[in-house]
Amino acid sequence: MREYHGFLGVIRGTVVGCAVALAAWAQCRGDSVIMKNGIVYRGLGAPDRDNTLIFISDGLKRVVVRDSKIERIEANNAFRTGEKFQLVQPMTVHGGLPPEKVVSVEAGPWNGRGRRSFTYVGPRLNKPIRMEQAIIEIGPHIVKFRGVDGFWVGQLETNQVPRESVTSLLGRVQQQNVEERERVVRFLMDVGWHAEAKKELDRLVNDFPRPDLKERAANARLYIVGAEAAERRHEIDVYTRAQQPGRVASLLKSFTEKGIPTQLLVEIREIERRAQQQRTADQSVAGELRKLADGLPAATRAQWKEPVAEVLKAIAEAPETVRDRLAAWRKAKSQPGMAAQTQFALAMSGYIAGHELASPDLNTALMLWKARGLVADYLSGGGGAVTRSEQLAQLADLDWAAVAGSSDMVRRLEVLSRIIQLMPPPRQDDEAKPEETMIHRVPDQENNEPTEYAVRLPPEYHPLRSYPTLIVMHAADGPNKAIDKWAAEAARRGYILIAPEYSVPGQPPDYRYTASEHAAVELSLRDARKRYAIDSDRVFAAGQLSGGNMAWDFALAHADLFAGVVVISGLPAKYVPRYISHHDRLPLFYVMGDLAPGTDDIIFNNFIKPSILKTWDITFIEYFKRGLEEFPEEIIPAFEWMDRHRRDPYPKSFKAYTARTSDDRFYGVVVRDLAAGRATAPEAAEVLGQNLNPASIEMKSSSLSNLIRLEVNGIKRLDIWLSPKLTDFKRRVQVQINDRPYYKGQIKLEFEPMLEDLRVRGDRQQLYWHRISAG
Repeated sequence: MREYHGFLGVIRGTVVGCAVALAAWAQCRGDSVIMKNGIVYRGLGAPDRDNTLIFISDGLKRVVVRDSKIERIEANNAFRTGEKFQLVQPMTVHGGLPPEKVVSVEAGPWNGRGRRSFTYVGPRLNKPIRMEQAIIEIGPHIVKFRGVDGFWVGQLETNQVPRESVTSLLGRVQQQNVEERERVVRFLMDVGWHAEAKKELDRLVNDFPRPDLKERAANARLYIVGAEAAERRHEIDVYTRAQQPGRVASLLKSFTEKGIPTQLLVEIREIERRAQQQRTADQSVAGELRKLADGLPAATRAQWKEPVAEVLKAIAEAPETVRDRLAAWRKAKSQPGMAAQTQFALAMSGYIAGHELASPDLNTALMLWKARGLVADYLSGGGGAVTRSEQLAQLADLDWAAVAGSSDMVRRLEVLSRIIQLMPPPRQDDEAKPEETMIHRVPDQENNEPTEYAVRLPPEYHPLRSYPTLIVMHAADGPNKAIDKWAAEAARRGYILIAPEYSVPGQPPDYRYTASEHAAVELSLRDARKRYAIDSDRVFAAGQLSGGNMAWDFALAHADLFAGVVVISGLPAKYVPRYISHHDRLPLFYVMGDLAPGTDDIIFNNFIKPSILKTWDITFIEYFKRGLEEFPEEIIPAFEWMDRHRRDPYPKSFKAYTARTSDDRFYGVVVRDLAAGRATAPEAAEVLGQNLNPASIEMKSSSLSNLIRLEVNGIKRLDIWLSPKLTDFKRRVQVQINDRPYYKGQIKLEFEPMLEDLRVRGDRQQLYWHRISAG
C-alpha cells in the first residue's frame, strides 16, 4: 500500500475512510468497516464472521455488529505497520497464571520509568492483589505491559498512557544512533503527536547536521504541518456541529504556518469568506429591522420595544437560530411596494412562530407574542393553580381568528405547539455559566424531599439553540466526579451534561434499583428541560460500573426518554433481563472486559447476541484481558455513536413491560395501577429477575382508521395521551383496549391538557393534546 522514503511516506492508493487525504504515515489503521450510520471500525485484518454477526478486532478489543448494519468493508494492512520499541524492564516474577475473572481494578498513573501501581480483586479472592506493572513494548496503537512483582500481561491504547511517560521512555534509545532517532520521529508522527514530533525532529537535525538528513527532515516537517492543519480543519466541522462559532472563528485564523497544502488554504479562505458574508447579511437584517421598528407610530413602537430588543439580541448572539424564522420577511421585502408595517409584522410573527406562520398583520403578530408570554408564565409555574387557570382563560380570549380560524382548536394548538418549540426555556437560567458545574435542588412535590443534580453547559451555550444532552449516572462517587469524567468531550461536541444525585443519605452508595432513585433522575431531567435548551430527541443515558447498572436499568425502564444508552461495565441485574426487549426502540452502546464475570456466558450469549441478531441497534465492545473497569478510552467513541442517534418520540407501534411502580410511562401510555402480583420490590427481585411477573402493553396505531389499539395485561388503570402525530383530531377518534371499543367520537380539544402535561414533563419535542383515562 505504501512506500517510505526517509521521513516522507508517499501513498500510492486511496483508502476509503481516511479522515485526511495526505501523503502521510499511518492515516488509515487496519481493515476499515464502514457502518451505515457513518462510524468506522478498524481491525488488524479481515473481520471474522459468525453467520450474520461480524467481529472486528484491533488487538485491544473486538467490536460485534450485525452484518446488515454495515455499508462496506475496505481491506488494508496499514494497521499492522508502524515503529515499535521493545523495553527491558527488570522483573522479580517471571511466570504465573492470569486471573480468570476480575471484579475490581485500581490503577495508578504511569511514571517516567513506564511503571505504575496496580491492584485487582477476583470474585473468589479474600484480599486484593497488589503489584507494580511496567511497559515492555510501545507501538503507535498499542502499549504492552506486564507485572514486575506479580503476574499480569496486559495492553492499552497508546493514547491512554501520558505522553510525557512515553516520550521519557523513548529517550532511552541510543542518542548517537541516527536510525534509532529517526524511528522515534516516525513513531511520534505515526501516533499523531505532532508537537512532540517537530521538537524531536529539530533535535535530530541539530545533533546530526547532514545534508541528506536535513532534506528528509524538511519533507517530514511539511507532512507534520499538513497533518496538523488537517486536524484543525476536522475540528472546525466538530465545533460547527457543536454550535460554537467563536471556536470556529478562532481556528479559521490559525492557518498561518508555511507549508499548509494550497488546496486546504483555499478551502479555509472560502469558509472565512462565506462566514464574513453571512455576518454582514445578519448585521444588515438587524439594521433593517431596527429601521422598521423606528418607523412605527410612537404608541405602537412602545408596545414592540421589548420584543424588538429580544430579536436584535438573538440576531447578534445566535443568528443561525433566527435566519429561517425571518424567511417570510426576507422574501416579502424583495417585492416592490411592500409596506414597512407589513414587513415588520412578517418579521416579528415569523420570529415567534416560524416563517410558515408569519402574518402580514401587526395585530396578529402582537397576539402571537402575547400567547407566548402567557405560555411562558404558565410553564414557569410560579403562580399556583389559580393563576394558571387565569392564564388559560386569557389565552383562550386572545383573537385567534386571524391565524387559526374562529373556532378551529386543531389549528390553534398547531400554532401554539410551534410557538412552544421555538421559545426559550420557560425557566431560562440567566446566570448559567458554561463550562462550570452548577448544582440545582428540585423539590419533590409528593414527599418534599429535594432532588439534587449537577449540570454543565457546553462552551458558547445559548438558550435559543438546541443541545444534545447526556445524563451520566455516578458510580457511588457523586455527581461532580461523573461530570468530570465526561466533561472534556461533551464540551468539544456541544453536549449538556446532567448528573443526578440518586443516593439516599444513610443508605449504601451502590445502585439499589428503587423507585426513589428513578424519581431522582426523572425529576432532574424534567427540571433541566425547563431551565436549559435541551433537545429532548437527543437525550442519552450513560454510566460506568455501578453507574452503568443504573444507566441500563433506568433507560430500559424509561425508554421513551432516550435516544440511546451507553453502558460501560454495567451488569444486567433484576429488571434489565425482563425489559431487554425495549432495546427494539432503545439503541445500546455496551462496553465490557473479557475478564469481567459473566461477560460471554451470560451477558453476551443471553442478552447481547440475541438482540443483535434481531437487528436491534446494538454495538458490543469487548476488551481483551480487562475486567470490570471504567474504560475512559471509550468515552470519545461513545460520543461518536451518540452523534448519530435521535429518538423517535411518536412510534406507530411498540411493546413494553413493567414490573415496578416507577416504570409507568411508555410513549404517552401512562400506567396508573398495576394488577396484584405484577409489581415486585427491588429487594424481593432475584438477581436475573427470574421471579418477576411483569405487566405488558402493546400499542398499534392506524392513520387510515384513526385508531389507537392497546393490548394490555396486568394493568388495572391507565391514561392514553393522544398526539397529533398519530391522531387526526379533525376526524372521529377510535381507541380499542384488548380488542374492545373503549372510545369512539370527536375529541373536544382544549389548551389545558397539552400545557399541563408540558408543565410537568418539560418535553417540547413530545407534545400531547388530549388524555383519555381508562380502567
